[in-house]
Amino acid sequence: MLVTPDGEREAALRYLAGLAERVASAETSSEVAVVLTEVAAPVHGLLPLTREVIVRAWIATGDLQGAAPDEEPEPIARLGDTARFLSEAARAILRARNHAARPTQRPGTTPPPSRAQPSVSRRR
Repeated sequence: MLVTPDGEREAALRYLAGLAERVASAETSSEVAVVLTEVAAPVHGLLPLTREVIVRAWIATGDLQGAAPDEEPEPIARLGDTARFLSEAARAILRARNHAARPTQRPGTTPPPSRAQPSVSRRR
């Protein structure tokens, strides 16, 4: 099977659309947490991989244009900021994932804590 750049792009778009559908049809927060993991997981999550592309583009553009980091044109320099923002976004998504993955208690499913009074024989 020959893989073309357009074919890879279409596959990526289908994958992202599938993630959106999975979230839209999720019936539990745990199902949402699984999708958030795919988006932000360190190393293999979509955002960390996108960040890697941005960082490499920033480095390559700087190298190809021969500009020193402090002399980079503003749009190129902003790629570094964008990479940092993607890292922050991934961390925020993972915090949300951790929150969503926590077991939830539905109201009324567990009895309230007992407020037992000490017995009369124990009172002095």
